[in-house]
Amino acid sequence: IGFPRMIKNTKRLVDAVRFNRDNRDGCGSEVIFTYLEALTDDSRDVSLDYKLSGPLLSNLPNPSAPAKFLPDLTPISGKDICVPKTSCSVFTSTNLNYILRNLNIEQIVVCGQLTDQCVESAVRDAADLGYFVSVVEDACGAKTEDCHRK
Repeated sequence: IGFPRMIKNTKRLVDAVRFNRDNRDGCGSEVIFTYLEALTDDSRDVSLDYKLSGPLLSNLPNPSAPAKFLPDLTPISGKDICVPKTSCSVFTSTNLNYILRNLNIEQIVVCGQLTDQCVESAVRDAADLGYFVSVVEDACGAKTEDCHRK
């Protein structure tokens, strides 16, 4: 799936959720950015899978060289929630479930990349944890169309 289209659609989705959050007394809408970033500069805390996947995933952004966001998809400090992760599934290596429960969130809408890896892992884990999950297909991306459609 084309990343430019995915990014444009993700921006539209984020803008809509922010509008609901900011103009409709919250209505349970939250924008949560999850992204790859180690907790240590040498990435020693990343998952074994990432360590075995080679330098791209075994040397993640870190506290000294933080993750960077696209200009049109940047968290708003103090409003959006940011959760760095160190494994494929955001629920495995973060306290996201704890955050969502504290916010009384029951339904989540997922977008991002890669569809057949991190997105799929997050969706399966969220469903197993009892969340109602929707995937915005045209706001997800993968390396190939076949991977996206799996």
